[in-house]
Amino acid sequence: MKRLAFGFLLSVIILFHASTIKAQSAIPRAELITRMTNAYPALSPSGLRMAYMSNADGDFDIYVLHLSERVLIKLTDAADRDGTPVWSPDGSRIAFQSFREGHSQIYIMGADGRNQVNISNSESHDEHPFWSADGKRILFCSDRTRTKGKEDNNIDIFEMNADGSHVRQITKTPEVETYASWSPDGKKIVCRKILKNGDWEIVVMNSDGSNPENISNQDGIDGWPVWSPDGKSIAYASEYGDHTRIFAVNADGTNKTRISDDAPLDDRQPWWHPDGSLLLFSRYQWFQGQPWYEASEIYIASIKD
Repeated sequence: MKRLAFGFLLSVIILFHASTIKAQSAIPRAELITRMTNAYPALSPSGLRMAYMSNADGDFDIYVLHLSERVLIKLTDAADRDGTPVWSPDGSRIAFQSFREGHSQIYIMGADGRNQVNISNSESHDEHPFWSADGKRILFCSDRTRTKGKEDNNIDIFEMNADGSHVRQITKTPEVETYASWSPDGKKIVCRKILKNGDWEIVVMNSDGSNPENISNQDGIDGWPVWSPDGKSIAYASEYGDHTRIFAVNADGTNKTRISDDAPLDDRQPWWHPDGSLLLFSRYQWFQGQPWYEASEIYIASIKD
């Protein structure tokens, strides 16, 4: 009896599935609508907190995750995009970029989200801040050197005091230089440079912009570079097959080592753990031609000796 009952039940299931497939044949395929983007992770100097940007609440804002307690706090709630957060060396402040005034500006706020202040205060697009090791200066990129009334792709690297004073131009080229960061000793700068042929390269230069050296020197995408805590290595995203992966390389471009594993997604925006043993990064999925064209989550990978 049990066998007969099971056989009857199995027949019903098969018939049900067959009828369901037939009934659903005219129904359009479902589309994913919850395409959340969590990106640009940055660990605090203690390694206990992670700041990042997310559109979990609609537009992009800055969040901080307390890693041990798993407590998530939303720090900004502006009407437009806030992103690319970075911690000050003492962990008391966060620099970030915001479009709340209609174009990207550099802001600083307390680590608790209080006292959000625009320190770049320009009519240009100022983006991707990075702190000096002593916490006194901010590195950023800007299109303020573009010729007014003309369309060009010129973006250069600048620095300013942490209060926005004494702005100084570092690169003076007709190309695009972005995602810049100082080496821990402040003697070098690494950045992404877009060449006239469209290739993205990783360039290391002196802190005054002199003696630039292309250390990636390959076709395709190389971007989002950042120095290791000891200043000996640089992590960045590099095109590898059909996707980008996270790599670490010596500061002179030698010994390129892949860090992130294979996945049918793109890995970008690496960030070092303060002890140099781990790398955070964002892993992207793309939806071309859609209003929401990307979704990403934040991953962590260990650095192998």
